[in-house]
Amino acid sequence: MASFNELTPEQMEKARACESSDDLVELAESEGIELTDDQLEAIAGGNWIDCLNETW
Repeated sequence: MASFNELTPEQMEKARACESSDDLVELAESEGIELTDDQLEAIAGGNWIDCLNETW
C-alpha cells in the first residue's frame, strides 16, 4: 500500500481536486493509499487542503 508521501503527480492532482474531506478519503481508498493518524486528524479537522499543499 502506498502512502500519501508517495503520490504520483496524477494522484496529487486528483487529491487537490477533491471538494470535501470525504472525497479525499474515498480517493485515498480507491488509490490504495494508506493515511497516517496525523493525516486522518488533519482531514477530520478540515485542514486537508493545507496538508496537501504543505506535507503530502
